[in-house]
Amino acid sequence: MRRGATAALALTLAAALATCSGGSGGDAPAPAAGFEFAVIGDFPYSPTQGPMFDRLIEDVNGEPVAFTLHIGDIGNKPCADADLRNTRAAFDRFTAPLVYTPGDNEWADCHEAGIDPLARLARLREEFFSTPRSQGGRALDLVRQTPGYPENSRFSVGEVTFVGVHVVGSRDGLGRTPEGDAEHQARSEADQTWLRAGFEAATAAGSRGVVVFMQANPDFERYAVNAPTVYTEMLKSVERDVLAFRRPVLLVHGDSHTFQVDKPLFGPDRLRIENFTRLETFGSPDVHWARVVVDPDRPELFSFTPEIVGANVVDHGPSR
Repeated sequence: MRRGATAALALTLAAALATCSGGSGGDAPAPAAGFEFAVIGDFPYSPTQGPMFDRLIEDVNGEPVAFTLHIGDIGNKPCADADLRNTRAAFDRFTAPLVYTPGDNEWADCHEAGIDPLARLARLREEFFSTPRSQGGRALDLVRQTPGYPENSRFSVGEVTFVGVHVVGSRDGLGRTPEGDAEHQARSEADQTWLRAGFEAATAAGSRGVVVFMQANPDFERYAVNAPTVYTEMLKSVERDVLAFRRPVLLVHGDSHTFQVDKPLFGPDRLRIENFTRLETFGSPDVHWARVVVDPDRPELFSFTPEIVGANVVDHGPSR
């Protein structure tokens, strides 16, 4: 649905926004209401993509979305304070709230520019995660995992619980230095604790669904054949929580820059877990976004549309 949104949809969206909460999960569930949200990430990566990002912001602002999820990688090695300030200003140009989880480019990969990743992570937390509020022209109240991991967040809209966990590409920061390995291990344990708490909150609230969002592509293909990766323990936690929850769960990520929707998670019996769906959004060089529609009247709860920003379409020249 594009800019000719009906009055009925506007009223439904208003009802969903009225139930936005960072709540602990103990509140009674709000009345069923459908809503839409946008998913973006992994750009802009070059100066030429700056105007494309501007057009994407304008496109999202013209749509009836309740909020935007940004799944990390705010640029190609944005390892200076000025990069963070510029990104913060761009985020606040979104009319609706924007909830952000970090990617590897903005801290874990900064060693490639001769900059200490852990120092950048500290600055990232100061710039984006020092208050219990989202970015965007309007802000959402968030529950943050404090002390220690304030980038991990939780909030609810309508009858859906959203859980952000800080899991990034580049092997999640593992394998470069002893200090980096220790940071990875502690954060991974905190992520799994936060994920479990998110599902417990969703269950207590009677949520109809859960959305987990993070940056890394956790390599479902290797997990399906029991090939260990740095993301294996996280996926074990996801599998356990999804099976226990028994209602629709959506995992949103970026990292490999390929729009896709599928059901790639298999249980211990090696059968597909059908209440689990993965959405990967667009990434550079494709500066577009994904729309997610939440409809409580649908058993699947979530549906998806790739939103192509017309002015950002790459000109491939004449066909062969």
